[in-house]
Amino acid sequence: MMKNLLTKILLAFFANILIFSCEEREKITIDNGNAAVLSDMSSKQLFLDQNFQANPALTINWTPAEYSVPTSVTYKLEVSSTESFSSPYPMGTLTLADRPKVYNVKEVNEAAKAIGLLPDVAAKMYVRISSYVGADYLNSVSNITYVTVTPYKVVYPTFYIVGAASYVGWTATAAQDLYKDEQYSTIYTYLEKDQNFRFLGQQDWNPINYALNADGTKDANKYFKTWNTTFFSKPDGDDENIKFIGTTGIYKMTIDASPDKKTLDLKASAIAIFDVPTLYIVGNIAGIAWSADNAKEMTRTGPGVFEFTTTLPADAEFKFLGQKSFGTLDWGNISKKGDSGFIGPKDDNGNIAFVGDGSSYKITVNIKAGTYKIVKQ
Repeated sequence: MMKNLLTKILLAFFANILIFSCEEREKITIDNGNAAVLSDMSSKQLFLDQNFQANPALTINWTPAEYSVPTSVTYKLEVSSTESFSSPYPMGTLTLADRPKVYNVKEVNEAAKAIGLLPDVAAKMYVRISSYVGADYLNSVSNITYVTVTPYKVVYPTFYIVGAASYVGWTATAAQDLYKDEQYSTIYTYLEKDQNFRFLGQQDWNPINYALNADGTKDANKYFKTWNTTFFSKPDGDDENIKFIGTTGIYKMTIDASPDKKTLDLKASAIAIFDVPTLYIVGNIAGIAWSADNAKEMTRTGPGVFEFTTTLPADAEFKFLGQKSFGTLDWGNISKKGDSGFIGPKDDNGNIAFVGDGSSYKITVNIKAGTYKIVKQ
């Protein structure tokens, strides 16, 4: 009997402790006057210069929020193009050691771009600090301030491939450019085993060449910081060329020209062949109405090269097929729908979308080179 009574007393005691703890947890509040505070920033006017991306641009001075009980607090710096912060962009978390917090030119420019500020146009970037406990508990927002920012448009290099390993050979004036989308330059093209090539900055040997940043490479040409293992620097004593030591075939070549990246990557295309016997065109042209069974056969003019002449409306869309079905052999505009002039294989393409005027156009596709063109007749 005494044992049961003692048990009940202990259970009641621990229950009261639990209830008290829960009540105390519920009492954790933020004093509205003690949210994080943004002090004056280092500058109210910023003109960002692409030539000095690593330089300090903006210094944020701030004091932390105060909670009614000691607790771990997370801080996040947010920016927006509007004072209402309808779509805030996080510039990263802050720690108490980040006082003051310094952001460089590149970081501020990327934030300006993310919130929709236009290059070379001065506009307000609003700044605030959000603080919270746990995942997103007891959120508090600092005062809002702003800085007027003039962002820059990032201009990345244009790369041209030339050499015995490439489709174009050693003719600089015919050097093949890559499809450029922001910092990425990409192409699906032919590479030949144990042959040399190089990248030019123009369809000429000078002034710009891009080589691997490796020992023995001419200093003026060093560019790529990392590269695929099928590329070999300084072949046969040459201090400018790159040697391809992979298997001959069609490859997707990708360059990331971000200043902190400068990578050269390579992977085999999902369609390794280019010299297909027959190629068809399908789309909302030539009365085909996207019926693969009715796809029109193109005229073969060389290994992997085909052409077809037809009228094109303003909303023309089409693709190339290696069979009269939407099967494995499928080429379209590289990566996504558009009119880039570059092809990509199935699962890495979209429709070729061309604004015609009802006139006759010659469509030429070169699977070996990884390109297509549309010329009005």
